[in-house]
Amino acid sequence: MCFEWAIADEGFVDLFLWILFAISTTIIASVLFFYPCLAKWLARRRGPIASVVPEEWPTVAILVPVFNEEKFITRKLENILRIDYPKDKLTCLVIDNGSTDQTAEMVRRYPVTLLQSERGKNNAINAGLAATDAEIVIVSDVDTTVEPSAVKEVVGMLHDDIGAVSGLVTLQREKIPYMRSKLRFHVSDWEMRYTEGLIDSACSLDGRFLAFRHSLVPRLPDEAIIDDLEVTFIVRKQGYRCVVSKSTPVFEGCPETIWAEIVQIRRRVSTTLVTMVHYWTMIGNPRYGFFGAVTQPFRRAFALTLPAFVLLDLVVLIYKFGLWVLWVALGGATLLIVLGEVFPFLQFAGIVLGWVEVMLGRVKPGGLWQRIQRDS
Repeated sequence: MCFEWAIADEGFVDLFLWILFAISTTIIASVLFFYPCLAKWLARRRGPIASVVPEEWPTVAILVPVFNEEKFITRKLENILRIDYPKDKLTCLVIDNGSTDQTAEMVRRYPVTLLQSERGKNNAINAGLAATDAEIVIVSDVDTTVEPSAVKEVVGMLHDDIGAVSGLVTLQREKIPYMRSKLRFHVSDWEMRYTEGLIDSACSLDGRFLAFRHSLVPRLPDEAIIDDLEVTFIVRKQGYRCVVSKSTPVFEGCPETIWAEIVQIRRRVSTTLVTMVHYWTMIGNPRYGFFGAVTQPFRRAFALTLPAFVLLDLVVLIYKFGLWVLWVALGGATLLIVLGEVFPFLQFAGIVLGWVEVMLGRVKPGGLWQRIQRDS
């Protein structure tokens, strides 16, 4: 009798493990293959979003949060002065976050408004939001430069049900050993964000050059962690879409070392996870369209737990077929690294460390100032 029970228990365990394996594999395949295919198919039926020239251009305020930015502030302000937009409708507010270098003195040489705020990028943004009554607000990082037509491009897209527009982040080619691998991921990621915007809303906009209707975002919540994802959720929650402008490229540098790359991924993952907790009622919720029902689960929730699903599949296969599965997996991983596909492994490491950051309670509200520092 005991032997029969043991056989029955073993059969139950096998069935349970195979069910877990099937669920996990389905999620992995959905994140990497089925979701992108579905999004591209749906986007083909929508067509591109036009940038419309309005009868009268709305008032626009460009907010530039700064903290010890004497290397970049002159170039940034010169870039803003070259923007092609009616001068009586465009203002620039530079919000100093307690700089200890020459940033504030350099700003005073230009026809812009200089404000002071408490520490934290979100506090700086809120100070700027409170100081302007412009219809459209653009938050732009100090080390970001854009084409003169950029403001008209994004403002022209803020029509109908579109509430926020982000520039298309483009990687600057750096001499790092995994550049090709990172570039492939980056291009694919931003192409998908653009595609998501055609259907509904991008999984997240980017704060390097982010335009939104002031009426939708009068201020960021005190508990906000990261401005761009926060704005994405706030705008979409009110029934407006968040899209990407392909005609507004914004350039991003790359970390100089592998560890710096992992740290950057860790920071992005941890801040994303905490922000998603704040808006958990929107995730998987069809009330918020494709963005809530499909994009957030597959592009964020499942994607940020992908290492756990991969590990689960590996454990099940090792349990069923033996340790040779592990050696095959390690061999395959080594081959990918030799072929130059390093970035997926850096991502996995960053995701795991991001979860650790969250579980240790190290992610604090107020906004972070960490970014890639470049000399030019």
